[in-house]
Amino acid sequence: MPTKVQLDKASWQWTDTTSPDDVTAEHVELAYRIGLPACQHNTCRQNCKGNPNCLVGLGEKEWLCDIKDERWHEVEDPNLERRAEDSFVGLKNLGATCYVNTFLQVWFHNHSFRAAMYKWRPLRCQATDKHNQSESSTTKEGGYTPTCICGHLQLLFALLQFSNRRYIDPSGLVNCLGLDAALQQDAQEFSKLFMSLLEETLSQQTHPEVRDVIQQQFRGQYAYVTRCNNCGHSSRQPSKFYELDLNIKGHRELSESLGEFLQDEHLDGANQYFCDNCRSKQDATRRIQLQQLPPVLNIQLLRFVFDRQTGTKKKLNSFIQFPEVLDMTPYLPRKDAETVYELTAVLIHRGPTAYSGHYVAHVRQEGAWHKFNDEEVERIEGRNLKLGSEDDLQGGGPKQGKRPKHVKGHHASKNAYMLVYTRRPSQENQADNSERQGISLSEDSLPGYLQDLVRQDRAQFEEWVQEMAGMRQRSITSGRARHAEITRLYLMLPPKPGSRYEWLKSDWLKQWLNVDSNTACKPIDNSDLICRHGNLDPDKIQQVKRISQEAAGILHSKYDGGPRLSGTSLCLKCVRERCRMMRLKSNLNEDSKFVTTTTKNKLEPGLPGYWVGKASLRQWRKMVLDREKPSEGKEPEVANCDGQDMTSDQPNVESMVGTFNAELLCPHNGLSTDETLRKLVPVAVWERLHVYFPDAPKFNQDQELCRACQHRDEQQEQDGMLRVMMAADQKAALHQLFNDRHRPSWEKKEVTEAYAVSRPFLEQWREFVRQPLKHAPLSEVNNAFLICNHNRFVFEPGTVDEVTSNMYSLVWPHEWEFLTKNFTVDFAVRIFRDQEASENGRPVTLECQPESCMECIMARQTQARLERQEYSGARIYVRKIVTELDSVGHTQDEEDRKRSSHDTARDPDFFQQVNGSKKIRLSSYADSTRRSSRHRKVRGEKEVIVSSGNTLKELKIKVMHAFSVAPFDQTLHFCGQQLTDNESTLSSLGIEPGCVITLTVDMPQSEDPFAVDEIFQASSVPEAGFKGTGLLGSGT
Repeated sequence: MPTKVQLDKASWQWTDTTSPDDVTAEHVELAYRIGLPACQHNTCRQNCKGNPNCLVGLGEKEWLCDIKDERWHEVEDPNLERRAEDSFVGLKNLGATCYVNTFLQVWFHNHSFRAAMYKWRPLRCQATDKHNQSESSTTKEGGYTPTCICGHLQLLFALLQFSNRRYIDPSGLVNCLGLDAALQQDAQEFSKLFMSLLEETLSQQTHPEVRDVIQQQFRGQYAYVTRCNNCGHSSRQPSKFYELDLNIKGHRELSESLGEFLQDEHLDGANQYFCDNCRSKQDATRRIQLQQLPPVLNIQLLRFVFDRQTGTKKKLNSFIQFPEVLDMTPYLPRKDAETVYELTAVLIHRGPTAYSGHYVAHVRQEGAWHKFNDEEVERIEGRNLKLGSEDDLQGGGPKQGKRPKHVKGHHASKNAYMLVYTRRPSQENQADNSERQGISLSEDSLPGYLQDLVRQDRAQFEEWVQEMAGMRQRSITSGRARHAEITRLYLMLPPKPGSRYEWLKSDWLKQWLNVDSNTACKPIDNSDLICRHGNLDPDKIQQVKRISQEAAGILHSKYDGGPRLSGTSLCLKCVRERCRMMRLKSNLNEDSKFVTTTTKNKLEPGLPGYWVGKASLRQWRKMVLDREKPSEGKEPEVANCDGQDMTSDQPNVESMVGTFNAELLCPHNGLSTDETLRKLVPVAVWERLHVYFPDAPKFNQDQELCRACQHRDEQQEQDGMLRVMMAADQKAALHQLFNDRHRPSWEKKEVTEAYAVSRPFLEQWREFVRQPLKHAPLSEVNNAFLICNHNRFVFEPGTVDEVTSNMYSLVWPHEWEFLTKNFTVDFAVRIFRDQEASENGRPVTLECQPESCMECIMARQTQARLERQEYSGARIYVRKIVTELDSVGHTQDEEDRKRSSHDTARDPDFFQQVNGSKKIRLSSYADSTRRSSRHRKVRGEKEVIVSSGNTLKELKIKVMHAFSVAPFDQTLHFCGQQLTDNESTLSSLGIEPGCVITLTVDMPQSEDPFAVDEIFQASSVPEAGFKGTGLLGSGT
């Protein structure tokens, strides 16, 4: 297929030999490209925009082949949500409730506990606590709805066992407990509180198997044995436990943690034990002695510990090794045949910190291990537990030690936080126990109301499956019908030779063929294709396609819109106008080349010529085309002979040219005296230009200049000479003031008198002296803003700060005398030393006439101080001190300030005055040189945006984001003082906008740098734990 340029050229090539008046219908069809051949399939990679008969590449490809049913719907097979045969049911994660789900799965797979919960029955009494009440059901349309934790837990267990869903929703229990589903809580604390609450709630049941199930399954007993070293007397204090909390820090094996838990503790010194036998305090040893172990032994590994230094919890990511079979005989005082335990569950926390991560549970059931990851339940291949993959999933984090060498019958993990061991039953009890549990855990053993809820849930799921399947089928049926319709209509689009046709927008056809089946196709909109004569614009031919009238009628009736453009919508007027413009451009190109070539060199002396404006000469071609532009049409795309766009923006001076040669006219309609605006061109060039601009001003080379303008130029030249002479005289008389050198300084004893001159006057005066022809001369010295309403000087003599240096400068008396003679002075401000004080032995002070107004000075300083103390969105600068030592603190800050003292003296931006401006000695440099108020940052320094109300703690958070340094590793100094009170505001600490604070970093050795943000986010919010939830029995 020809290229776009080739098609454009072929469509209008006839204009070279045809005038606009001779345009015929054949020419119109050529312009609209009706005779171009239609493209065939597999011949075009993409649609040919320049060919209105090309209907390939619009998006029809997928409609002309078979389409799979999955294309017509976004609904997955609902049976994928069905519970697989011989698999367990998962639990939905409600946001951050994965820690709850792990415990629920572990408790559910305890057959004795589950059987007892199935035997729980709601009782009716007058209890009011919604968690402990026995009135735990409500009637809704004749059905049962649980309202207490036992009821919700019972229903949850029943659904986990008998539901046909892949996973179930535990929101009933979570909401009953009042847990925030978006907040991840301490899993170990949840386990303790939930068991305590459940034990209290079940105590109201009459059935002993239900009432005592917590004690029978999980409760053990140990005693605190204290032995007096003096008399040997021992005392015992029995205690119940539901789980053993073992420290793992510094240990590699579970046996080491158990040994530490049971080891002797020495009571001496201030911690001596009061012996009842000795009747006095004595040294003693105390230890924990296990006395009775429960059938299910829960071991909490204290992986989450509180760091007193940082005030946050952190996770211990060290490996701990634990056996698959745990023999507790060595830890008990007497031998017992039933002290061997088998590992039945491992709870895992994935994540580097205690404030984020994910919880999963590994549970052994029916001789195989299963991983419960919220909704996903996976049976582990083989009979062995595989925890290595869990540790590998933890990305980032601090570098930990190597995994311990594998020992047969043992497992190791750096993420396990709880181990569940179940007592191995004796052989004579094992068969009977299994048979009894199998019978009691059948669906028929459930209470009737619970069976109804299970059946209702299964029916709802099947109804949902049918609904989703029906929705899928309806979408497929609709999609197939759409496929057939679009295929039929597309094949009808190409018009047959000699048949009637219509024009349709290409973009709409693409949308029709590509729109999603669930999205309605927009109405047809051809409004932007219409020319100013109401027909199809020939310049829009690349945006349309020619289709059969039959297909166009069906599309318009189905999708509405318009206007309809039939084969009679070809615009003869637009084609003739385009023909005229193209012929005009052709002539312009030829004349433009002649003008450019001829005017490239200067006109030879003696040859006649005409004056032409330089701007007009550059823009004459564009001016012709702009004049020909249709009043209602769009600006045509015009290219010059070099192929550059002539409609692009031009410089402002040239865009001001409205009429050709208009820039040569002076205000008196004569020839302008500005020779830079015009150029002399040959007569042949003028004659060609005059054809296009017959009304343009005409000036031959002998044309006289405007006399009025010449007189004005002469007067301006004389005024300029006077200005230059005036500037030279003033510069000679005040050359030191002009160069800002040898200025009065009160540091020099010989300086006894000076005058204050406003700084704005001096700046304007220097500009005039430097460029007298560009700037107007000054006639008066305006010192009015140096005088207050009390007719006094608004500054204190000798005070130098950023405000005073911007307001006035000092001049010598002889300079002041020159200023008073050559300028009008409104107020004179004289500053002098008090010589009488020196003669009388008093300290020499500076005085001024008029005298300083202390009232206004104090008011200004107070206002400035308030503005410095109360600010918002201000910049301060934090400078990080690089050091290899851990304890640099104040010493390092002092050394850094001493090292940079020389730079500080030269950099006024670093000098900090907390209490406002104060009197300092003036040096010639300090008074004569104005310094930039812009802060110059140095290496290791970053900008921080703060407000005066921010606390030091909030500042440390901003510093943390800027330098990636945790707040507890920051040591901040300001003006040599360490900032320590985190609750103090920046205003109370004297920190003002623009000041510099130094930061020394004490980088921790073992903390995970990737978890700094998470740690501080957690530590910056008070940890409420389970306060306000049902686990504490009350919302208060």
